[in-house]
Amino acid sequence: MTNDMSRKYSVASSPHWRYAFTLSNVQRLWLLALAPAMVASIWMYGWHAARVMGLAVFFAVAFDALANRVIPSKDSTANYSSVTLAIILAFMMPYDSPWWLILVGSFIMIVVGKKLFGGTGAYPAHPAMLAFAMLLVSWPGRFDYTRSLLAIDWGTKMVEPLRLVKTLGGGAENTFLWQDLLMGHQVAGIGNALVLYLLIGGLFLMLIRRIPWQTPLAFLLGHVCMAWILNLVGPGEFASPLFYVLSGGTVFAAFFLATEYTTSPVNPIPRLLYGFLGGLLLMLIRAFSNYSDGVVFAILLINLGNPLLDRIRPKVWGVEVTGNA
Repeated sequence: MTNDMSRKYSVASSPHWRYAFTLSNVQRLWLLALAPAMVASIWMYGWHAARVMGLAVFFAVAFDALANRVIPSKDSTANYSSVTLAIILAFMMPYDSPWWLILVGSFIMIVVGKKLFGGTGAYPAHPAMLAFAMLLVSWPGRFDYTRSLLAIDWGTKMVEPLRLVKTLGGGAENTFLWQDLLMGHQVAGIGNALVLYLLIGGLFLMLIRRIPWQTPLAFLLGHVCMAWILNLVGPGEFASPLFYVLSGGTVFAAFFLATEYTTSPVNPIPRLLYGFLGGLLLMLIRAFSNYSDGVVFAILLINLGNPLLDRIRPKVWGVEVTGNA
């Protein structure tokens, strides 16, 4: 206690610890983690990939800035969140996406999926996945990855690996070398199947603790377990677990979609359940739906379960609970 009345004491509400990382810092780290796949995409697809990513970023930032002028919010355009969402959406877009398709997707993602719910930290579903799902349902013909990549010759079969296995059975996985799948030499979007480069970025985020290890690990484990069960029950109909992990957007979903901060749990056990359920659902969608990949629907489904899962939390000791009188 002091008698010096000139000194002022802070009576602000806790917490008082200042954390060095802001939202913009975190988003920049996410963009750094996505950079290997961005560079690999431009190297493999040329200016087409740069055009898709550039248009997505331009439209997303423009819609974010415009929305903030119409309805001011604390979700600043300068926090880079719209840039990260734009790159994620661009990775799933076809090689020959027209400008208007990217424009519509960016509008749905930013205005409908993000801003109308209050911005970062408030939306119930991943904005990029919401936008992609609406585009996929509205213009399914535009998302024929095989048709969009006919001009590219990789020396491998020019058809989506998951679609070929779904059509011809598990034996069709021998058509593809696992090394090619790992390096991203497979028919898909411009960045969602660049497995090695996405894995590098995802592990980077894990090592610097910007994403929790529980969610991606549980996602891959759930996917592998369900793939192993299906392969055991119907070996002629389903491929090996390794094939499903390396094909399509499995790694992309595990490290960059399921771990999105706003739509994923904050407690360890819910993270494990959330990730495991996501990987399991993804395999079931691939096996029994009309969609060969199904990443977007698996992510949206677990997004809906997030509030319920996050009610599983550590017990607070020392608090007396009393009933109503």
